[in-house]
Amino acid sequence: MNFKQYDDAKEGRFFVILDNEMEAGWIQYKWLGNGNLLANGTRVYEEFKDQKLGIPLFNRLVEFAEERKTKIYPLCPFVVKTFARHPELKHLLADDYLQEQVRVTESTVLLD
Repeated sequence: MNFKQYDDAKEGRFFVILDNEMEAGWIQYKWLGNGNLLANGTRVYEEFKDQKLGIPLFNRLVEFAEERKTKIYPLCPFVVKTFARHPELKHLLADDYLQEQVRVTESTVLLD
């Protein structure tokens, strides 16, 4: 498995490429004005769903953020869930995302 990257300084994607050179899916992001990444979509093509390729795509996005010393604002539901399952990666979450999560949690507590 390999990855190819497209990035035009406004947005980008990582594509997962299987050993047979077939593209199997992607994870996309946009560059925000503050230098953070907005992770806004993940797709694994139907014929490859059973291969669990979303995690390697997520991991490649995380590596990219670490290499660039930037943070991720997860908007894609898959990325949100994967971050929730890996609290050890919380340091990569954008500060404004974390603040929003605190506000949502506080609102939920007040409603209960």
